[in-house]
Amino acid sequence: MKKQLMSLFVVSALLVMASQGWTKTASSFDGVINVNTASAEELKLLPGVGEVKAQAIIDARSAKPFQSLEDLLAVKGIGEKMIQKWTPYIAFEGETTLKVSSVAPTTTADAAQ
Repeated sequence: MKKQLMSLFVVSALLVMASQGWTKTASSFDGVINVNTASAEELKLLPGVGEVKAQAIIDARSAKPFQSLEDLLAVKGIGEKMIQKWTPYIAFEGETTLKVSSVAPTTTADAAQ
């Protein structure tokens, strides 16, 4: 029984590391995205935004421009947790200035060298 629990723990830990992008590069953001004027490509720079969500944001703003973070909650697929991740990068007026730079991942093997 202990062996099975240990195996389950190891597999779970590996899945968590893989799901957190352990093998991917991390990104660093600088600037903001004006959600009322940004292109689909610019919107896709936000964490968790793909083609469908970017288009949903564009469709919603064409009916009525966003004025607050709460307005974004009306867009299908956008919830409180996503808004929390976006808060530092969202603007409702002005230029889109968000830039993304990739940062190489650090593993325990890298730290040991």
